[in-house]
Amino acid sequence: MELLTDISHKNKLDKYNINIKTKYIVGNKILERNTNNSHNDDITNGIRCEKDYYVNNQLIETEKKFDSRIEYTFISKDQENIEYMCPNCGMKSKLKDVDSGCPYCHTYYNIDYTKKDLGGKYHYDRVLHNTSYRLFTGLIDIIISLLLAYLYILSTSRTFNAYDFSKVFIYGLILALILYYFFYAIDAYIILTPIKKYKDNQNNKQKEFWKRTNIDKTKFFNNFNYEVRSKYYNNTHDIIDFDIIDFDEFVDYTDQDILYVKVKAYVRTVKYLNGKFIKKYQTETYTMKKINDKSLELDKGTNVIKCHNCGASIDASKEKCEYCDTAIKHLQEWILID
Repeated sequence: MELLTDISHKNKLDKYNINIKTKYIVGNKILERNTNNSHNDDITNGIRCEKDYYVNNQLIETEKKFDSRIEYTFISKDQENIEYMCPNCGMKSKLKDVDSGCPYCHTYYNIDYTKKDLGGKYHYDRVLHNTSYRLFTGLIDIIISLLLAYLYILSTSRTFNAYDFSKVFIYGLILALILYYFFYAIDAYIILTPIKKYKDNQNNKQKEFWKRTNIDKTKFFNNFNYEVRSKYYNNTHDIIDFDIIDFDEFVDYTDQDILYVKVKAYVRTVKYLNGKFIKKYQTETYTMKKINDKSLELDKGTNVIKCHNCGASIDASKEKCEYCDTAIKHLQEWILID
């Protein structure tokens, strides 16, 4: 079952003959999904662990930095006829009928990011698993070890000749190897302790945010992910893939009786330029607006979406009816604004 954003994403990838194979940890199994639909497993509450980028069936790039706190759910054709009970209203229907929301109460459960909390990982992969951090730690260890070896040999030798000079490097490198893990662990503890404290504080803020605002967390994350995918995968961006690595902050405010939520997130975007995948890590702020007007209602079964003004069949991927120029009603409770 493809969402509108899935179709836009696939069209971009087909342009360059790119296939993204994404692997998920589900229990003790590794399951996968492919953007070219060559192999798509049914995944319920899977943790994303790897993305492999193929061009013309050749592996070009691999990405393994993902947040283990975010769980994903995907429904494939093999599951479409399984009976599903809406967790909001309790009504039962086939999974294929909830593709765009529950046909009875219209609650949306069609995307991922349904379970997400801050504070559990403390950015460990960003610090200890970062290549530049390891190189920097090793360089500092070598400098300190050479200095200690030099001072030791200088204080214990009656003369300081070429032989002694070579011993400085030998002793220094041996000492560096011995002390590398020690420095690595101590540095990590010093760095991660304040980060852990900060993320615990952020986690408590997020818990307070959801409790205070009484916003439907599942629906909000589903709508948020749909909107961000729509933003990045439309024709105005040359981004061919993206991942939300971490949610850092949620701030709500009201303007003219309309509720807004600013979401600060750490994002990885991927572009394909001149035969290379260009990855960029950055902090983005997205503003979500709550729609108070009535959303477009969907009936049970296959939906032919019509314009609420003139009645013509409309393309839900467009912002307005192509016949009477009437703005299309929103399919979601929350939308992304620039």
